[in-house]
Amino acid sequence: MLKVILAIVLIIFILLFTEPIWNRLVRYPGLERERKEFMTLYRETPSVTSLNTYRGVMHVHSYWSHDSEGTLHDLIPAAKNAGLSFIFLTDHPHGNSDTIPRGYTGYHDGVLIVAGSEKEGFATWPLDSVVIDWSADRDTIVKKITGAGGIVFYSHPEEIHNWDNPFFQGMEIYNFHADARDEKILPVLINLIVNVKKYGNWAQYDMFDEQTAILKLYDSLNSGRKIVGYSAVDTHENQNIRARYLKDGSIEWMGPNANIIDTTDVTIWNRWLLSEPDANGWIFKLMADTYMTGFNHITNYVLADTLTVKSLADHIKKGHIYSALKYIADADGFMFYGTDGLDVTSAITGDSTNVTGVTALKAVSPFPGQFRLIHNGKIIDITSSDDYNYSWEGPVEKGAYRIEVHLRLSGNYHPWIYTNPIYIY
Repeated sequence: MLKVILAIVLIIFILLFTEPIWNRLVRYPGLERERKEFMTLYRETPSVTSLNTYRGVMHVHSYWSHDSEGTLHDLIPAAKNAGLSFIFLTDHPHGNSDTIPRGYTGYHDGVLIVAGSEKEGFATWPLDSVVIDWSADRDTIVKKITGAGGIVFYSHPEEIHNWDNPFFQGMEIYNFHADARDEKILPVLINLIVNVKKYGNWAQYDMFDEQTAILKLYDSLNSGRKIVGYSAVDTHENQNIRARYLKDGSIEWMGPNANIIDTTDVTIWNRWLLSEPDANGWIFKLMADTYMTGFNHITNYVLADTLTVKSLADHIKKGHIYSALKYIADADGFMFYGTDGLDVTSAITGDSTNVTGVTALKAVSPFPGQFRLIHNGKIIDITSSDDYNYSWEGPVEKGAYRIEVHLRLSGNYHPWIYTNPIYIY
């Protein structure tokens, strides 16, 4: 009987761990070598605007959310590692009466944190002191916050929303948690646990699916009015098992979604698992989801005057923002823009301009890629070779134009950059 049990355990181990171990020893090191080789192709891009580029993440959760234990000890090192300038938090409220700001806000070691709230499909950043009454009619909430100068975007666009509401300003065109929903949980968690520390971004790469239905919806909405698109890391750092000492010396064990799973004493059986408390007091951590990996996964690049709440918010609302899968390559220096007859920049991503002021649509990239021009939701041009520069040679007509850049990875093209449209009227 014992032999049968051991055989079953061995078979389960082989089935669950063979691929993650292969990834760690062979596949992911190969992808990392390929990426490093690709990095040598970097070229500095010419400046086509006076605005600065700031990297940051939006839709992030910290200790204020019921399903996160993240603190500044976790957030700031992860942000610095990823080269981020800002974090737009979206912590879940503790009830219907939601006072903003709360939790973390302001500058922390050079990283600007903006307090926000996420509830029932809304990502909101009021940008001022306010109390949100979440028991009120949702459309009324949107109107009140945006009317006072705040930002309201729809999160989780795969869910039901009132897309006819004239006051919401934007939506997520990618959300990591939404992307992960079609994955088989156990194999994914094991792969992350085995690889998260060294190859976490490649483990997330294996989970990536282009959000074609959401992008189609986004293009459809932009045919009627400007809808700003951004990408959400939706990181909680909560798919982990952790432990910490309580005041009485016992150990509190915490599982996924920051749920307490057990309280035990220190014994000969668990003492070997424990370490000295870290900055947050954790004496044991088995991590599958980290800010470090999430912040390096997909990043928003905002073109703004200064690293201030007002400047970032103003330019985000204008659509001066694009997203990139940063674990493939950093997209700082990229630009999608329009030029007039004198080859002078007349519009950048997010701008609206008259058709008479744009004679060409162009893009510059720090890395060579395949450019795809989308007009009113339809791909109208795909470059036949990888390049650093793009110029639309066809007629510039009225409508919404946006650019995607895809990079060649392991012989196949993989999405890298998504821009907001330039609106031609």
